[in-house]
Amino acid sequence: MELDSKEINLLDEENNETKNVVLVPKEITSKLELNEENKAVLKIDDQKATIEVIDDANSNQNIGLRWFLMPSIIASLIFVCIFNSQKEVPLSGDYSIASYTLILGLISGICCFFYFFIKSKRSKLNIQLKHIYWRNFPTVVASFSIILAFVILYFFKMLDLIFIDLSFDVFTATCLFFLFMCVINYLMIYLSLSINPTMLTNTLILVLIGGVIASMVTNSELHWWQHNLSFLGTDKAHDNWQFNVTLIFSALLMIALIDYLFVIIQATLKKDRRLTILRIMLYLIAINLGAVGLFPNSDILEVKQVHNDIANCLVLLVIGLIIALRWLLPNISKSFLRLSYFVGIGLITSYIFFEVIGYFSLTAFELIAFILAFSWILLLLQYLQSLAKKSEQSFIITIKSLD
Repeated sequence: MELDSKEINLLDEENNETKNVVLVPKEITSKLELNEENKAVLKIDDQKATIEVIDDANSNQNIGLRWFLMPSIIASLIFVCIFNSQKEVPLSGDYSIASYTLILGLISGICCFFYFFIKSKRSKLNIQLKHIYWRNFPTVVASFSIILAFVILYFFKMLDLIFIDLSFDVFTATCLFFLFMCVINYLMIYLSLSINPTMLTNTLILVLIGGVIASMVTNSELHWWQHNLSFLGTDKAHDNWQFNVTLIFSALLMIALIDYLFVIIQATLKKDRRLTILRIMLYLIAINLGAVGLFPNSDILEVKQVHNDIANCLVLLVIGLIIALRWLLPNISKSFLRLSYFVGIGLITSYIFFEVIGYFSLTAFELIAFILAFSWILLLLQYLQSLAKKSEQSFIITIKSLD
């Protein structure tokens, strides 16, 4: 909803003092099906004021009981039908509360996330999701689904260590299963209504760091560090798909986050060639990250060469972006620029110690380069988040209808 300055009235009728209240024609409140008083965000762009109403119905603080209880009840009925003939239901195992919480919880949670994400995205009254492109929707859903699966798996693995060989009767098991389903469905609905740059960044960290560490732990008996970090994605490693999929989904999440941030930034700063170049370079870094997982280190010479070329290109892109940053972001703070140069020097120094001097092993070089490059990329994304917030002139207001 867009209003000219003449249509905005910020006067309090009681004491005739300025207040954050906007009076709009009754026809508008009726058309948008607004209540007597609705909270909204007033955004100023040049000489135009845009009002975006906050949808209380979609608020993550106001999730109706039926929205997470109904799918939980349906899943619980399926659970009862499966275990109805059993006297005891084990807590963990192939045929247990844990296994069906994972299966039915994933299905139910994804459906809840899917429904509320689309509902919020299509709603004209939703503010947070409008900057996420539909092309990023599968990535966001898949990423949160992966996180949910890992949380369920490790939660029940922990319970299995605490309660060895524990089992319940069907009624008790169903009650526990129902509670687990309620928590899963509520959290997935909450997450779908709360997506913002900070959450996407945290998800990126969870997926990438969590996936890499899980791969390291899984392959600890194989002494992966005696080879290199890329060993985790080879056929010789246990669950090598986990490492490769982690890199691919991290790249897709990074692209979604870049899209989100630059839609906001460029909407205010208009078209700027330097911002476009910065956006393209960040895309290339994300694509290279995903390609490292798509073309894992292999015994096949051609594939191994492609993997090495992509990994080297990733490091060179990060160094190139660090060098060009002061021109691509002219108003960048001196402290962040100094930090960027420090990271760049660290990457170059580690390469010299590995390739020229031969002091660093391949594993040490890959770990140092990975930590430096990924940490700096996260800092840059957070810096762009702060830039996006500053670029938006917005105020919380209350809408009232003119009688």
